[in-house]
Amino acid sequence: MQSRLDGKLVLLYTLLVLQVLIVVIYVATTPPSELGTPTSRSPVSFVKFQVSQVKSKQQSTRKPSRNYKTINGETLLKDSTTSELFVRHNHTLCFREGTANQRARSFQFSDKLEKCVCKQGWHGSDCGQPEVVWRAIMASKQTIKLRLRRMPRRLIHMFSVDNHDVAIAEATVEELYSVVDLFVICDFSQAEDNFRHRLNKGLLKREQDKILYVDVSEEARRPSRVISRHIWDSINAVVRNLREDDVYVTTDAEQVLNKRALMFLKLYDGWPQPIGFRLRWSVYGFFWQHPLKTLITVGACTISLTHRAYLSDSLLLPKELGGEASDRDVLGLVIGDLNHYGGWYCFLCRGSAHILTYIRRKTESNEMHFQRNIDIPFVEDLIGTGTWLDGKTSLLRPYKSQDQYYAPEAVLNNSWKYDWLLENFYAKLDYY
Repeated sequence: MQSRLDGKLVLLYTLLVLQVLIVVIYVATTPPSELGTPTSRSPVSFVKFQVSQVKSKQQSTRKPSRNYKTINGETLLKDSTTSELFVRHNHTLCFREGTANQRARSFQFSDKLEKCVCKQGWHGSDCGQPEVVWRAIMASKQTIKLRLRRMPRRLIHMFSVDNHDVAIAEATVEELYSVVDLFVICDFSQAEDNFRHRLNKGLLKREQDKILYVDVSEEARRPSRVISRHIWDSINAVVRNLREDDVYVTTDAEQVLNKRALMFLKLYDGWPQPIGFRLRWSVYGFFWQHPLKTLITVGACTISLTHRAYLSDSLLLPKELGGEASDRDVLGLVIGDLNHYGGWYCFLCRGSAHILTYIRRKTESNEMHFQRNIDIPFVEDLIGTGTWLDGKTSLLRPYKSQDQYYAPEAVLNNSWKYDWLLENFYAKLDYY
C-alpha cells in the first residue's frame, strides 16, 4: 500500500516539474512587452510616438507625388500595319468593320473577280469608306483616287479644355482612343481643380498612356497664332519619330470628331487637304439640336502641310467658316453634311451654373439682351423647354432610338456616367 502511494507522489512531482520547466522556457523565449518595461529604463514607447509624429509632419509638408501616367518626356509613336484591320478573301482585301458578317462573300462575274459585301453605311470596293466620307467625296465632284496604305498614318489630335468642359474632353478621349495615337490636351484653366489635377486623381486612368498634357494657362491672353506655335513646339520637343505623312488634327473645346472618318484618313492616300468637318450643333446636351446651325471647322492635314504652314506664317487654325463658297476656297474636302455628320459640337454642355456665367458675360458685353432676370431658374427653363439663347428659337429634339448621330458611341455606351448629356433632367412632363 505504501509503495503505491510513493509511486503516485513521484508521478505528481514529475508532472509539476515539467509544468514549471514549460513556463520557464516560454518566459525565456518571449520578447519583453513595452507595457511591462520598468519605468527606470528609457521610455521606448514615448520615443517611438515622437518619431512617428515627426515623420508624419515631414510627409505632410511634401508636395504630392505625381501618380498620373501621361507622357512625360520623349516618346515614340507606334507603327502598325493595315492588314490588321482587313480580312483577306482569296485575293480581295475587305475592311473588317465595314464588311458584312466580318468576312468577304464572293460573287462570280464574267471576269471571275470577287467583291466585298459591305454593311449598310459602308462603301468602296473594300468597304473602307464610311457613309459620311463617301458622301463627302461624291459631293466634292473631284476626281479622287484613293490608295490603301501598307502602314496607317499615325494621328495626333490636339484639342483645348478648360474647367467647364471636362466631360466633353473625357468623352473625346474615350471615343477616339482606338484611332488616335497621341492626344495633345491643352489646358487653359487657371483653377486649382484643373485638368492636370483631375488626371492626377485618376481621370482617364486607362487612356493616359496616349495623353500629352500641355499647360497653356499662362498663354491664354496671347494671340492664337502664338499659342498654336507654342503647342506645336511642345509636340516637336516630345515626339521623336514624326513623319511627314502623319495626320495632325485640331479641334476646339466641346467638339468630338467622327472616329470612322479619322480612321479613313489614316488608312488611305489620295484625299485632298486640308480636311474640314461639319459638326452637328447640339445645345445644352445631345438631347437638343439647333435647327439652323452646324459648325464647319478646319480639322485635319498632314504634318508636312502643317510644317509648311508654320514656316510660311499662315497657320491652319480651327475656325468657323461661313457659307459653302468659303468652304471650297479653304478646304480640300468637307466631311459631313446636314444628315450625316463629321462629329459633334456640344455647345454649352456644362452645368447650369457655368451656363449662367457664360450668359452673364455675354450680356455684360452687350452681345445678348434679355427682358427677365438672369439666374439659375432662367437657365434651367432654357434647358427644360429647349430654347436658344435668343429666347425665341425652339431647338429640335432628336430621339436616341431613331437618330444614328444622336451622340458619340462612348457617351451612349456609358450612359450611367453621361446621363445628364443624354437626358433632359429639366424637361417638364408637358414636353414629352
